[in-house]
Amino acid sequence: MYADGEGVKQSYVLAAKWYRKAAEHVPDLGGAGQGRNNLGLLYLDGRGVPKDYIQAYMWFSLFRVDNQNLVYVKEHMTEQQTLEAERRVKEWKVSHHDQQD
Repeated sequence: MYADGEGVKQSYVLAAKWYRKAAEHVPDLGGAGQGRNNLGLLYLDGRGVPKDYIQAYMWFSLFRVDNQNLVYVKEHMTEQQTLEAERRVKEWKVSHHDQQD
């Protein structure tokens, strides 16, 4: 609602806050995946959060769906950035006890 200004004043900062709450939920009961994808989109474009391809890649990767956004962001990253993003994905899964693939 905050991302689109539906019933509230539009705020990408608040959208990021709520997407993150959904994205952090383990196990993914449906809303986490969408939160991860939407949070990745905010990082991809730098809306409400700093533009960060590594963060975008991480959240798109954790979405666990064949995600064209992941393909797109990877095209804009260096090999070193991709390796760092993959490291963060693994670290996130361990810290959140999320071992599903």
